[in-house]
Amino acid sequence: MEENAEEIEVLRKELEWLLQEQVHQVLEEVHETLVECCRRFLIKASPDFSFENQEQITRNQQDGGDHSLVHSQRILMSSPNGGINQVKCVITLLGDSICDADITFKHKQGKDHSQFRTGFGQERVWKLQQIQDASNFLYTARLQVEGQDRDHTYKSAKEVILILDEVMKNLTQGRSCLAFPKRKSIDELVNNVNMQMLYPHVPSDVALSFYVHSSKLVLALYHLHLNGQQRMDITSRNQVECTIQWLNEAVMLFTLALQKCQQLKDKIVVLQQYEKVL
Repeated sequence: MEENAEEIEVLRKELEWLLQEQVHQVLEEVHETLVECCRRFLIKASPDFSFENQEQITRNQQDGGDHSLVHSQRILMSSPNGGINQVKCVITLLGDSICDADITFKHKQGKDHSQFRTGFGQERVWKLQQIQDASNFLYTARLQVEGQDRDHTYKSAKEVILILDEVMKNLTQGRSCLAFPKRKSIDELVNNVNMQMLYPHVPSDVALSFYVHSSKLVLALYHLHLNGQQRMDITSRNQVECTIQWLNEAVMLFTLALQKCQQLKDKIVVLQQYEKVL
């Protein structure tokens, strides 16, 4: 019994050390990771700063506000696995916005196949909601970490676990926005407001969708057919894609921050029972 009491005391002191020393250190490491991740998104430089207009956003990028890595990219999208290009697409990507696009695809009308070309210019942008959502969750997690007083003494395992759970919840949701695109219905594809930007307008039996899948930006083109029940069916789907380096880095940084939080939580959970014993 004496040995058990001594062992429990050692474990209790280890928990105290974790709460007093390790929590602040790990949160600082997580914060550094989140700041690095924020550099890859159009995110405000600090909690009390806000952009008033597009000019300020541009100036922030040019000046390296918060050491921003956001810049305009001209990208040629291609078929996965080097397949035959049924679709050709060149875009300009800036953060969460496709600023212009030039799209060409094969279109069948009756027995004839023709090349159809469409696109949009810089006066309009195709917003990538997944990237916007991911950056919002990322920034919320960053604010949660920044909201912890560095001089605060954590007195219970539960207190720290609640903080870590909130941070991890936002990081998990942010990463999921990028890694797991939501499947869209045919109605959602056809009625997407972004489709109205394309000029000339695409034929009524065609729908386009830009989306993010982890580190890749994908353009999917759907050929549609009106069936006997007067409902649209997808008869074929083609896609072109490109790997976006900063998206790949962002997903990795999301994962790294999550791992740091989870490792600390696991240690605390194991020792939490001894906090209750004594």
